[in-house]
Amino acid sequence: MQFNISKCAILSITKKRQPSNFQYNILGQPLVRADQHEYLGVTISHDLQWSDHCSKITKKAKSHLGFARRTLSPCNQGVKARAYQALMRPQLDYAAEAWNPYTITVVNRIEQVQRAAARFVFRDFRRTTSVSSLINTLGWDQLHTRRLASQLTMFYKIQHGLVNIQLPHIILPATYIGRHDHQLKYSIPEATIDCYKYAYYPRAVRLWNQLPSATVLAPSLATFKEAALPAVRGMKVPVGSRLL
Repeated sequence: MQFNISKCAILSITKKRQPSNFQYNILGQPLVRADQHEYLGVTISHDLQWSDHCSKITKKAKSHLGFARRTLSPCNQGVKARAYQALMRPQLDYAAEAWNPYTITVVNRIEQVQRAAARFVFRDFRRTTSVSSLINTLGWDQLHTRRLASQLTMFYKIQHGLVNIQLPHIILPATYIGRHDHQLKYSIPEATIDCYKYAYYPRAVRLWNQLPSATVLAPSLATFKEAALPAVRGMKVPVGSRLL
């Protein structure tokens, strides 16, 4: 198999102030360095921040929402809602197990797409209208809530061998289980920087430990999904600029 060298790049992920700049070559041709690169539809940045990825997917979703406004304006609310759920929301949910921003600024940037979609469904663009009420009427969860539920679902799949992924060695059963904890509690990996603290496994373990015992002991994936989403809705959000 031949590599398309023009589509290859060097992406170094490090927190060092002076990272190593070794020059890599393929077939004698040097590779260019990049601060970000797209892999399987997810834009990965050198600092593991998701701002660039979120900007790309929100731009694409807004473009599709504009197309829906132009073509589906005469349709009823049900058609418009299904159009958003089928065409726009999957773009905002795609591969959310791997990426999930944690700062309010970036999270709100994604939520704005759903808020605009709710106005489109009800054809209500008045400044005095409560968009949150429109979203609650439609029964839509926040996109951030959906991403957390997706990450928990993947953790359930990994733990029960439903996917070909093994838990890393740093994820160990908890050494202390309180009377309010479930028996499948794990120790939370220590983290000093946000890009690791909010990486998939440390974040998923924190969420997993907060789930009710009946949820983590669900006998099937469908039962777990049904119970996990309401549990995530009830989790307390920390005060500050960081989310769950």
